[in-house]
Amino acid sequence: MKNISINLEEYKKNAEEFLSSVDKEYYLHFSGLKPDLNVSEIYEKYSDLFTVKNFNDLMQLYNNAVKCGDEKQVKKLSYLLKFCGEGLLESEAKEIIDELGKVEAQTMIDIEGKKVPFRFSEILLSNEEDKQKRDLIDDKRNKITDDIFNPILKNYWQTLHSSVKKFGFNSYKDLLSFLKQEDFADLNLKMNYFLKQTDEIYEKHFGYILKKQLGIDLNSSRKSDFAFLRRARKYDDYFKKEKLVEIFKATLNNMGIDIENQSNIIFDIEERENKSPRAFCATVKIPLEIYLVVMPKGGQDDFEAILHEGGHALHFANTKESLDFEYKFLGDNAVTEGYAFCLEHLMQDKEWLKTFFNFSTEDAKEFVYFSNIIKLWYLRRYAGKLQYELILHDGSSLSGKDEKYKQILQMANLMQYSSSDYLKDVDEAFYCTNYIRAWIFEAQLKDYIYRKYDYNWFKKKKAGYFLIELFSYGQKYNPVEILKQLDYNDLDIDFLTSSIKEEIIKNK
Repeated sequence: MKNISINLEEYKKNAEEFLSSVDKEYYLHFSGLKPDLNVSEIYEKYSDLFTVKNFNDLMQLYNNAVKCGDEKQVKKLSYLLKFCGEGLLESEAKEIIDELGKVEAQTMIDIEGKKVPFRFSEILLSNEEDKQKRDLIDDKRNKITDDIFNPILKNYWQTLHSSVKKFGFNSYKDLLSFLKQEDFADLNLKMNYFLKQTDEIYEKHFGYILKKQLGIDLNSSRKSDFAFLRRARKYDDYFKKEKLVEIFKATLNNMGIDIENQSNIIFDIEERENKSPRAFCATVKIPLEIYLVVMPKGGQDDFEAILHEGGHALHFANTKESLDFEYKFLGDNAVTEGYAFCLEHLMQDKEWLKTFFNFSTEDAKEFVYFSNIIKLWYLRRYAGKLQYELILHDGSSLSGKDEKYKQILQMANLMQYSSSDYLKDVDEAFYCTNYIRAWIFEAQLKDYIYRKYDYNWFKKKKAGYFLIELFSYGQKYNPVEILKQLDYNDLDIDFLTSSIKEEIIKNK
């Protein structure tokens, strides 16, 4: 047996400090409070965490636990192994991460003679009613991505791809499948099945709302048209950004969750020009210091964002402080994404819309129909993303994969995609699988909540208490383990497929 020198308790203590520092840095930068992103300095400070020796030690401890049948240790060590492996990969590219963050924050784009930050241009795009102007903004964004971001991103992904050899794996795909303990091929088969099962309903109904609301045929539409469609300006009179936090808190209060007295959740909803348009939750200290960050821009997207990211915030703010480090900070992120989707799904609930926004019955039905079609677009998009990322990370050259990206995503959404996003429209560490598994998990969790607490569950304190109990376990259990406790056998794609099709048909 090889000599194992890692001190697990010390390792976990330093790992917690590292994760807290990184999340605080991401919060400060992406909230627009700090211009530069200095992740590399944090990696440098905690460089002892991410060494091949530590990875090999953890691998040996993990294999020993598997041989001994110690399930508790197997789980904890698998979480630590994933943390160390992903961190070791990221540390190889830490300077590139800083460079990309700095360049993206500083890059300006010319919109009708006015220089605006690249990040803010996404908000302008989603609010631009004129298709010609929208296409122009999109073209400029794509050119900047090609000319400025892609050379950096190519260096980033090539660095990660070449680094997997030190782990004894042939490709980034194979390494991440092992670290996440997920069967990517099986999940890809499930999502290909989902695509086939929803082809007809997607083309018919998404094509219908695109033509009705934008006057554009599906086969001549662009992904940027979706950004404007999703903005759903016709519903702005209902979704006032001034009501954003008030309605979020009132919703939780209805469920018996008094977020006013949870000082560990810090709201950041101020508008800042260089603030990331993408809402996020920063888990600086679980459960003591959680930031909920939203860039209010008006419309339904604000409310969807605060529900989703608020789901994360509630999950981690209510995680038991006494839990072991592995269960608080690590684990399977499909769990927290599933909880976030559970709250976000209220945007497709007619009774919730009527209760908190005074929607008329007719408008509520129309919006729920629209909202479910938008959700179907995302589900199909992520089916395409998984299919593409399995090719991107298969160990072969990046050459030609820009066209693969364009081809696969166009097939999934039946819209025109630009090949320029083939490296930018990619989440680290196959995070797309977390979203996909979370959607399936949430569909089954929703089925359980409906049966136990009825369709107006958001008015039931017992439903709120049930969620708080689930949240308290952090990520100790993965989605399958949670579902088995609720009398389901496994993640079942049929729940997701049937629920989305049913919601679209019954609300047409």
